[in-house]
Amino acid sequence: MHALAKMRCHKMAKATGTQLTPEHLTVLDYAWNYYRDRRVGPLYTNMHRNTGVDRDTIEDIFPNGLTSVYTWVGIPIQTTKKGCKPMALIEIENPREVYFDSNATTPVRSEVVNALTDFFRDSRSFGNPSSSYGLGGLAYDVIDRSRRRIAKCLRAEPAEIFFTGSGTEANNLAIKGITGKHESGHIISTNVEHPSVLNTLRQLESEGYDVTYLPVASDGTLSADAVAQAIRSDTILVSIMAANNEIGTIYPIAEIGAICKARKVPFHVDAIQAFGKVRIVPKEMGIDVLTMSGHKIYAPKGVGALYLNPEMALDPLIHGGGQEHGLRSGTENVAGILAMGVAAKCLRTEMDERNTRYEYLRQRFLNKLNDIEPDAIINGTMESRLPNNLSVGFPGVDSGSMLLSLDQIGVYVSAGSACSAGDDDVSHVLEAIGADNDHYGTLRFSFCHDTTKEDIDYLFEHLPKILTQLGAEEGEARESA
Repeated sequence: MHALAKMRCHKMAKATGTQLTPEHLTVLDYAWNYYRDRRVGPLYTNMHRNTGVDRDTIEDIFPNGLTSVYTWVGIPIQTTKKGCKPMALIEIENPREVYFDSNATTPVRSEVVNALTDFFRDSRSFGNPSSSYGLGGLAYDVIDRSRRRIAKCLRAEPAEIFFTGSGTEANNLAIKGITGKHESGHIISTNVEHPSVLNTLRQLESEGYDVTYLPVASDGTLSADAVAQAIRSDTILVSIMAANNEIGTIYPIAEIGAICKARKVPFHVDAIQAFGKVRIVPKEMGIDVLTMSGHKIYAPKGVGALYLNPEMALDPLIHGGGQEHGLRSGTENVAGILAMGVAAKCLRTEMDERNTRYEYLRQRFLNKLNDIEPDAIINGTMESRLPNNLSVGFPGVDSGSMLLSLDQIGVYVSAGSACSAGDDDVSHVLEAIGADNDHYGTLRFSFCHDTTKEDIDYLFEHLPKILTQLGAEEGEARESA
């Protein structure tokens, strides 16, 4: 199942007081895939034959048997009298699609689409950049041009930029590439990093490395002094994000970089959310390794990049033909690299103008939010924050139910990081800042270059009805409990 279907199942289970088991999930996954393939729901006999779960068991573990299974995975049924209602259902006269989740991924912008169209229409564009003839040289030139464009954004040299298959791979390469040169040692990070950093560090802990996870303040901020105090004689790496992907907090990277440089400790910055939104100059900020991702800056998914201080060396993760100067083997994704280079060039030239527009949209959002729900809270500081981001806590409602309700009217948001979506766990970032998850349902709204004031107005035209309906249902649930 995809993340939205998983979220729906979790909320259905919560609405009916059902504790999900592997048996539940097996049945739900089968039903969802069956409907996707055939556009009709499976019968009990199909279920039993393919999952081993018989009719009596389905009737026993689901509140309303097959009706629950269908309702939970979104299969249309003739009656909903026995169904569950984990979301608000409202009628919309003039529906539209509104995308408020660009921190998860961005739409591919027209300049990138045009560049890719020209690339694929060129009958000579398919060459292998490692080949020793003309077609290979043309592909090599495409990569070289993108390398230069990204380097220009960072005021770096083209030879300091290396391409990867994703931001996650870039983070893994940065962290493991540094720590791999040491049999053991101490690493410093924070408790609000992206899963691609946190899970990499947990793996290193299992291998004997010692990791300090610095706590952030209740507004999500972190002081450079906390990093300075945590550095030890055996510290081999500091890895801290430039900006948080959930609550938008921008961290004092330049101050931390100066401390690391003075103490001669390598400094890795996950800039996947910050690149293209804030100015980052690694050489001026003491950054040794900086990671980026194409699909966060209006390029397609499947390409990332890494800046590396020329005085440093990394152990490669992938071995093979020695591409990317031996740091990342594997034939390059030439089209993806082209797209990332074009997107980076666009963002570099329009950053200030775009951020001003984001701040206007964000203030319009906040004004309307205050009008309809003055008790809502904003997670994270407003003083040092990505201009396109708001993490909003709505009192007395469930975040998953809100997400599903908004999806019904074409408004797409996130309850946390897209990399961990689809489950029912509380965001580790919200836990780290001590957010009141028992009394507030939190959604992340993040704007993109296509966002308009009309999109915000559409949301707030219908949000009051959703909040009223969900609030009433939460009240009924508490009374029945």
